[in-house]
Amino acid sequence: MVILLLLAVGGLPAVLRDDGSAKGMAQIILTYTLSMTTGILGLSTLWLAVGSMAQDIGECQMQMVATKPIARWQIWLGKWLGIMGLNLLLLGLAGTVVYAMVEYRAGVLTTAQYERLKDRTEVEIKQEVGKALGERRLKLDEVYLLDTEKHQFKLDDNQRPILQPIETLKRLLAELPERELREKVLVARAPLELEDVKVLTASANGINSDSYKDWRKLQRENDEEMALMKALEEVQAFARAEQDRRANKGGIFENVEVPQSLPVDIAAQIRNDKRMSYRIQSQVMRPRTARRFSFRKPLARFDADRGLVLRFQFLDTRMNFKGDRQYRTAITYGPYDDQPGLPIVGIAGLPYTEYTARTQIEEPLRAKAFRAGEDGEAEEISIFGTNDLLYVNIMNAETPLPGEEYMATLKLPFLDETTGELDPRGVEVMYYEGGFFKNYLRALAVVFAWLGALAALGLMAASFMSLQMSVFACTGILVISFCTGLIEDVVKDDTIMQTYSYGVHDTSVVDSFAIPAFKVMLAIISPVKDYSPIGDLTEGRAITWGQLGRAYSYIWGVTGLLISGLGMLIFTRRQLAITDSNE
Repeated sequence: MVILLLLAVGGLPAVLRDDGSAKGMAQIILTYTLSMTTGILGLSTLWLAVGSMAQDIGECQMQMVATKPIARWQIWLGKWLGIMGLNLLLLGLAGTVVYAMVEYRAGVLTTAQYERLKDRTEVEIKQEVGKALGERRLKLDEVYLLDTEKHQFKLDDNQRPILQPIETLKRLLAELPERELREKVLVARAPLELEDVKVLTASANGINSDSYKDWRKLQRENDEEMALMKALEEVQAFARAEQDRRANKGGIFENVEVPQSLPVDIAAQIRNDKRMSYRIQSQVMRPRTARRFSFRKPLARFDADRGLVLRFQFLDTRMNFKGDRQYRTAITYGPYDDQPGLPIVGIAGLPYTEYTARTQIEEPLRAKAFRAGEDGEAEEISIFGTNDLLYVNIMNAETPLPGEEYMATLKLPFLDETTGELDPRGVEVMYYEGGFFKNYLRALAVVFAWLGALAALGLMAASFMSLQMSVFACTGILVISFCTGLIEDVVKDDTIMQTYSYGVHDTSVVDSFAIPAFKVMLAIISPVKDYSPIGDLTEGRAITWGQLGRAYSYIWGVTGLLISGLGMLIFTRRQLAITDSNE
């Protein structure tokens, strides 16, 4: 087991290829090695739990143990603790290897980059520095000499800023990949709470600002009523046509009633379709329109000197693929407290920036800004203002390109279009919560909680079933856990049927017991799967202590206690002398 685990976490990254970037390399290592570790330990835990309990009962060894003055629930708990002790050792070993590998590969980046740059000419180094400045990967105060007393750049005889020595510039370029890796992946950043989104549009009276919930509300309600009336007219026309058809054949047409209202499910579907259409439109930014996002200041203390990070992406509504075209976007942020002198800050001091569609965009935001005080001197203020809210405006600043008239319409996803609720991962502002090591340990702690639930499941199944049946039952539960997406769709449709008749879902007699069973499965399995730390870890998201506590409170506190309690009860009341004669 140890050899297999070390081969998986140590040999797998050597076989896999990344996209050539430092970020891609780290994400490949973390994703595949931790996934393989979880998979191998999960299967071995399940097999060990099932095998140890079922074999001991089947081979009559448990009967000897049960004769001792030890409660049966203590025997059951002792097996679970023994399995978890072994898991702790194996998970610690695999986790140490993965962490050491990530740190080693991150440290090698600087050495490899310096070897690439050491023979470059001065002109080539300056060109790379200029490119890094243009991409905002380096800051001006890092590249140019700074006069600390005057708080300005040192100038040469031609009044131009003086560059740092070439060796310093080489060192900056060499450290750049590792620095970006530690700032974007090997870090723990938590999101601010998104309070509301407003749709900003220009009119003759100025700028209109409407919450996404109330945007075009009257128009939407009118469209819903018109769509309902049209659907009712179509149903009535169909019924009258059926009456005429039967009358022409000499039949009795009174049996065909002309409905005076739509069925409840059809009316609800029409309303949902119209509301979804408006939800999509509320995320679409035409040229010179914007969306304003308001974020709540975190309750926890955060390091303002590290600043914030705005993370989002947008789509070109006329292109369903990722291209190279750059789209002009204006981003401003500030408190907007209606107080005089409060600043509106742009990205890197630019009126607009250009980005590629369908690409994850990350831009640094300052946590503090300056404004003119009452005495005329500049004073530093929090970017959150007096109401503890940060407002971020994202505007479609597209203008026609030379020889073109087309100005792109952009979609900025920030809603769950099915429910109409804000998607917390659509547009985010992240703050520095902690370092990678602490975040990594919390991720391993969640994996350890999963292993505990699997161990309890295996022991519970083996407490009243044979080895073969226990393995079959546990395997079935694992297969079901991988199909929760399909089960959610079935529960949402309220039927297992995927066909329609007259625009309405067909139903089945199986629905009466399948749907309640699926709801119970989702209630038990989905929360366990929701606490998945690997994806957050590879994106540089913080796995907070609150999330870790909620994970353990459900995985062990609810699911674990339910499975363990049932397993102990069955094992306590079982007659151990009755075993499978075929074993």
